[in-house]
Amino acid sequence: MSGLEHYDREIYALDERINRLAISCGIDIKQKDIIVSLIKGNYSVCTRGNNPKREELRGLLMIKYDIQKHCIDSLGVNKCSQIIDEVDEKLRKRGF
Repeated sequence: MSGLEHYDREIYALDERINRLAISCGIDIKQKDIIVSLIKGNYSVCTRGNNPKREELRGLLMIKYDIQKHCIDSLGVNKCSQIIDEVDEKLRKRGF
């Protein structure tokens, strides 16, 4: 993490890569139970077989949630939620 002023860019970059990897692995990352299963190491949620990118996806998800925790601790829930919402909107506009 490079600093407080970069949470938006860091979360955006992570989410963009996570979305691409999720597509590659055949994972619907909108479903929280699937995300929890993947973080716990249950790779059977990958519908596109034994994709080698699934480990990267799992690791990036863990990093994402760690960065979000730091964001909340540093900026507060409201500001961090605003950043996450803005990132989600940018990604939706790009088709994710």
